[in-house]
Formats: sequence, C-alpha cells, structure tokens
Amino acid sequence: MNKKNLLWLLSLLMIVQVSFVSCNKDDDDEDDVVPISDLKTAIIGTWKELSDELYMDNKVVKEESIYHDDINYYEFEFKSDGTYLDRKFKDGKEVENYDYDGTWTLDGDKITFSNEPSSVRQVTIKGNTLILSYDDGSFTDESGLEHKFTIVCTYKKQ
Repeated sequence: MNKKNLLWLLSLLMIVQVSFVSCNKDDDDEDDVVPISDLKTAIIGTWKELSDELYMDNKVVKEESIYHDDINYYEFEFKSDGTYLDRKFKDGKEVENYDYDGTWTLDGDKITFSNEPSSVRQVTIKGNTLILSYDDGSFTDESGLEHKFTIVCTYKKQ
C-alpha cells in the first residue's frame, strides 16, 4: 500500500471515530432525570415557575405567560421538614395575602399539598428543572369523544 492510500485510509478512520465521539447521549434528558428514590431530597429548595401549560389530549391548548417573566412569577420553597411556601410575585414584589403555604407529602413520584388534598401532582426533576403535572378533568364532546385535560407547570431551581 503506498503512502498516499495509507494517509487517505487513516484520515477516513479518524473521521469515522470523530463522528462516533460526537454522537453521545447529552441531548437525551433521561440521564438527567432524578430517580424516584431521590426525589424527596432533590425537591428541597426554592423553585421559580417558568411556564404553566394546559393540554387537551396531550396537545398544548393554552400556554400562560402572565406570571412567568423576571418580575411576575410564582415560587415554591420546599423545606426538608415537609413544609412549603407558595409565593406569588408581581412587579418584582411578593404579593401580600397570597397564603397557600402548608405541608407536602411525597409518595413515589406523586406529591400532595395540604391546601389542595384532592390535587395530587406527578413530580419529575431533570437537572435543575422541576415539572409538576396533574389531571384537570375531562369533558365529552357532541360526538361522544372524551377529552382529557392536563396541566404542566415547569420550575427552575433558584
């Protein structure tokens, strides 16, 4: 094999190796998902709400944005003693008389808040992102099809 063919072959092998190295699972969020067994400690801290979306049959129908910017937002602070603070901020200031503080319990990946005992939320934590989702009822249309509503709230750890 002459030198030119050998160099071409080595170059080709290097290109193939580089393409395999660059195709890793960094784009896949599954590695960042906190296991259910670690949720109770991972949820401790302050979480600022980024979005609040309404889904019907797994499709977004409303994405709220009124209270999801740098000065208007909601915030949860989960404490290790099982209590939480639920705060609302408007124009950068905490809203007075917004009292939804209480206790929380976690059963697997389901969280229940003492001020809303009938509302159980699914908990997922991916890196510094907390996702709380829950069913918000259903309705049957004129043709007899049932449609399911789900609310998904996304928070970023502060």
